Amino acid sequence: MKAPPLLLAAFTALLPVTAIQAAEGGGSVYVQGTFNDFAVAMPLPPAVYVRNDLVYYNAEIKARPLGGAVDAGLEQTLWLDMVKLSWVTDWKVLGGTYSAAMVLPVVMDVDVDARVAGPGFGVFGKGSSGGIGDPYLVPAQLNWQSGRHNMAVALGVSVPVGKYDPDDAVNLGRHYWAVDPNASYSWLHESGWEVSGTAGMLFNARNPDTDYRTGNEFHLDWLVAHHPSASSGFGLAGYWYHQTTDDDGNIAPFLDSGFRGRGYGVGPIFMKGVRVGEQDLSLIGKWLHDLDTERRMEGDLVMFSVALAL
Repeated sequence: MKAPPLLLAAFTALLPVTAIQAAEGGGSVYVQGTFNDFAVAMPLPPAVYVRNDLVYYNAEIKARPLGGAVDAGLEQTLWLDMVKLSWVTDWKVLGGTYSAAMVLPVVMDVDVDARVAGPGFGVFGKGSSGGIGDPYLVPAQLNWQSGRHNMAVALGVSVPVGKYDPDDAVNLGRHYWAVDPNASYSWLHESGWEVSGTAGMLFNARNPDTDYRTGNEFHLDWLVAHHPSASSGFGLAGYWYHQTTDDDGNIAPFLDSGFRGRGYGVGPIFMKGVRVGEQDLSLIGKWLHDLDTERRMEGDLVMFSVALAL
């Protein structure tokens, strides 16, 4: 069974990328805007799906705890590619459709302009310019549908295998395990209007090299859109991020206690279904501008995605 363009756009696996995001280094497994797209909670027909996300992120951060010391901050430009695979079955668990997924992030290039450090700041190398990041696995996801209402629950796991050096300002991996239970909801009206969102809570293990544990992180990605047809849509996307517990590690006294991060942002999003030969594709684009952040990266994220069923 072929999936229509809107359902292909719904295929959104979760994304972990150290190099682009408070927490140790002002970064996180969670990256804004990557947990939600059109019809994110709608069940897909049984098949194997692939999605490729090309991400450009330009951002900066001020002083931050890093590698057991304090980094003066940096400005960063990142090009990232992510390959996402999803296996949707016809199995039913608790009445929901079972699926599993994985994400492999590949940093193509990262350009860092470090701030000038002074007394009390550590000295860090430029870091890696490209390579494989930490894979993100979704061993279980369940989707339900009831009329216009669509719901999903999933468990994400970030696996710390990306290159890491505590003496570098930028790393490809975060060097600790993290689990991320999350839930999604999509409401689609016959008039073409849609409201979708995904909320999750990220629980982080301790970094064994720096003895630093990032606090728990709540994240919410949302979308309000209109579909002129089943193969097109446009609207607004946004996110809200809030760290709910303090970091635990070597935090300098002049940094805010607990180094808790927060932030929100918004921007346009669109999708378009196209047919290439016998293959249906969904093209998705979004731009998110960070409106207000504290103790985390702040800038602009642009993402272009292609999704299809194999």
